[in-house]
Amino acid sequence: MKTKITVIGAGNVGSTIAFMMSVQHTADEVVIVDINQEKALGEAMDIRQGTPLTAQPVSVYAGTYESAAGSDIVIITSGIPRKPGQTRMDLAQTNVNVIKEIAPQITKYCPDATYIIVSNPVDILTWAALKLSGLPARQVMGSGTVLDTARLKYLLGEHL
Repeated sequence: MKTKITVIGAGNVGSTIAFMMSVQHTADEVVIVDINQEKALGEAMDIRQGTPLTAQPVSVYAGTYESAAGSDIVIITSGIPRKPGQTRMDLAQTNVNVIKEIAPQITKYCPDATYIIVSNPVDILTWAALKLSGLPARQVMGSGTVLDTARLKYLLGEHL
């Protein structure tokens, strides 16, 4: 069975996720969607040119919400990064507005996908995505404290 994953957001986080999924062959097909289509095209091209070095071929391309149809997983990384001095709560409304734009468009084409929210503040945006999408709770999750756990493991390793 072929696996299709869509990454929404071609910034540093989204591009890194798409690259790692390609290298680790997490999916057979990776679609990168971004409001800046040129950025998505460039990131997809960079990743695609490295896939001949992987053990298994992966189809990586820039697309639209419509080309995301049939995705098993949709990872949302879109949002504005926090500025110096800005609190996570100050950032929340701006990024909730981004989710308001994305949720109805992507769920139209991927109603059965599992959604993973990575955008910050992740807990608030996961809740917003759940409510705005109308999807059941079992289909929407946030990356939560995965990064915090990785940082703790790193610091413990350095200390020990």
